Amino acid sequence: MNTGKQIYAMVVVLFLLLIAIGGYALFDPSRSEEAKENQIAKSAERGANTFALNCRLCHGDRGQGGPEGGRLPAAADLTNPRFRGIDDTGVFTPVAFKEAFDLVTNTITCGRVGTPMPAWAESQGGTLSDEQVRQLAVLITEGDWEAAQEHADELDAVATGHAAIMMADGSFGPDETELFVDNAGAFTRGQYVRIAIDEETEERLRILPDQLLVERGAGGTDAADHDSGTELFLPGEEEPAARLSEDTEAEDAFLVVSGGQFAIGDTLLLEDEELAVTGFTSGLPTTGRTLVEDIGRTPDRFMISDSTGIELGLVIRLNSELLRVTTISDDGDPGIQLDAGVGAADDAVSFDTPLFFRGDYVVRIESELMRVIEPVSLGQVLGETIGRAETSFEISGTDGIPFDRPIRIGDELLRVTEIITPAEVTVVRGVDDTNATSHSGGTAILRQVVIESDGAEDEETELDYEEINQTVSAAIGADQETFEVTGTAGIAIDDIYRFDDELVRVAAITPARVRVERGVDGTGRAAHARRAQIFDGNLFNVERAANGTQAASHEAETQIFMAALEVEREVEDSLLEAHTKNAEIFLGNQLIVERAQFDTEAVEHANGELVLDFPTAPTAPSINMASCGQSAEQFGPPDTELSPPREGSAEVAVALFEFEVEAAVASVLAGPVYFELTNEGSLPHNFWVIATDLAADELPLAGEQIDEGQLDVVIASDIVSAGNEAAVNPDLPAGSYVLICNVPGHYEQGMRVAFEVTAP
Repeated sequence: MNTGKQIYAMVVVLFLLLIAIGGYALFDPSRSEEAKENQIAKSAERGANTFALNCRLCHGDRGQGGPEGGRLPAAADLTNPRFRGIDDTGVFTPVAFKEAFDLVTNTITCGRVGTPMPAWAESQGGTLSDEQVRQLAVLITEGDWEAAQEHADELDAVATGHAAIMMADGSFGPDETELFVDNAGAFTRGQYVRIAIDEETEERLRILPDQLLVERGAGGTDAADHDSGTELFLPGEEEPAARLSEDTEAEDAFLVVSGGQFAIGDTLLLEDEELAVTGFTSGLPTTGRTLVEDIGRTPDRFMISDSTGIELGLVIRLNSELLRVTTISDDGDPGIQLDAGVGAADDAVSFDTPLFFRGDYVVRIESELMRVIEPVSLGQVLGETIGRAETSFEISGTDGIPFDRPIRIGDELLRVTEIITPAEVTVVRGVDDTNATSHSGGTAILRQVVIESDGAEDEETELDYEEINQTVSAAIGADQETFEVTGTAGIAIDDIYRFDDELVRVAAITPARVRVERGVDGTGRAAHARRAQIFDGNLFNVERAANGTQAASHEAETQIFMAALEVEREVEDSLLEAHTKNAEIFLGNQLIVERAQFDTEAVEHANGELVLDFPTAPTAPSINMASCGQSAEQFGPPDTELSPPREGSAEVAVALFEFEVEAAVASVLAGPVYFELTNEGSLPHNFWVIATDLAADELPLAGEQIDEGQLDVVIASDIVSAGNEAAVNPDLPAGSYVLICNVPGHYEQGMRVAFEVTAP
């Protein structure tokens, strides 16, 4: 190639290179911007997943916060445009965006001291890495709440097994409360669920908890309000049968309780009110029966606790599997016999395999049906943990311990052969100016209890005495300090007890000690834990002649039988499953629900719509007391007693809520004004009086608080913690004012109200 051609080729190559460089220069900003957008989108997507797992229980699925989120009322609204760098005029600026990003990052990292917002960063004792905090900040500042909702839906669909509406007429009407789904197995009593209305709204529902239907104020008593946790008693019983799980008002006909098994017609005592049980409801309709054996995926015959109420052709549900009953019989054989003979009038029977039974199992012995109530307890417990080899050990007492028949601890039978030492207590006699006197054997031991007062300062403490079901075993003299008792259960060192009119203080306790024969009647020796109950052999209290049968005598080793079902499995295309002993037997795929929960609207929903879980926020989230070098003390001194108003003050009661400031009056005459503040919310608040002609919702801001530099702040209170009171007493000339809470973010969430002061 000649020189001219070489030069020409080089020029062409250089020209093409310049074109390529120019094209790259023109394309590179676009490529870089696209990469940046992809990175932001990926971070927001990961942040959405983190948000669904950690943040939505307070802020709502879409970050709405407060009542709109349907969860924690005090949670901030994260959809506010200011978190995306948009000011009050609707203008976006990079500076505002940077400030918002830093605010969100710092808040997630450190939490908000004095509020339920915790510190989430690992550096502050939280669970999120710096990258996860950054991804959450990207989600919030980008406002990608569709992604957050998608992740929430995925989690809640899994929690409810992707259950869909399946009503016979094609839809679930707004007035209906019986909801049929294609899979009720994942739902629980009292669970909140949601059904979408459109892309942004939904109806929230609650599956009814177990409830007692009662007649209030029975027996001439007065119906009253009662708090959650209040105990319910059956007549004549000293131990509570159940407790209220939710507050109840005097007019409520349904009670939500925990514990207890009741029957229609039972009378219950709730404080001073009597209740008559008239019925039961449950959000998961049930047969009230259970499996009494494990069943795998193949058997179509199994035993149940009782067949009462179960009919041929009935569709029942075990977990998520539907089954149709084809045969009912009473010849199920669990392979258990009577351990001893039983007479027609006996109310306790002995079975050779006691751990098989639970309350409400119905067994057939020859032609008689018996309903199992509970094992017969001797009222004593082990005083220490024992191994397989010990033949002597401590028990709470010897009262009722037999020598003529075995006792049972767990699945082992033992026979007591010797009482080495009885239960004893050592006491200080004649406490609180009472006289030490002699007492006869059988004297009841009563425990001193303090009755709670209503808090009045001048009210004296009241004392009462309650039964502990223990007595003095033998007569004791006036100077005797150590003596035998029937048992030590319910007796504690340093507590005060009453014997007749004498008070004593317990100084020492010595449990009983017994010697035993282990592994009686072929039972295996086993280790047993301290406080394990001691039962009377294999005896069970039973209801004789159940379901209209006749009581009769039965010999030892008589075989027992139970109700058995034959079923068609996998009904309505439900999945075949294995099921465990004591699994509850439900009625089909029906749910009983309360509609329109959390201020949502009940509407019609078509078949096929998903019924999703709606996990609710904690009712009393802990307060973040310190993080990132801050402490709750920075929010002001603790609440103190209110100072009285100055003479001539106009008195104005002010209530602080999440998120509202409510003044009892809208205006007063000029002069001293005594604002008596009550924090009716669950978060700390403060109270500022601003003199301004601006509208209450138009005050200038500096970050999350009002800008003090642009406003006339007349007075500002210290923090008022939840449930407490405070007062401020400024002089106010005639003019316009705004009353606010200036805890960060609270003003913007609605804690403001206009107030006028007029000339006299």
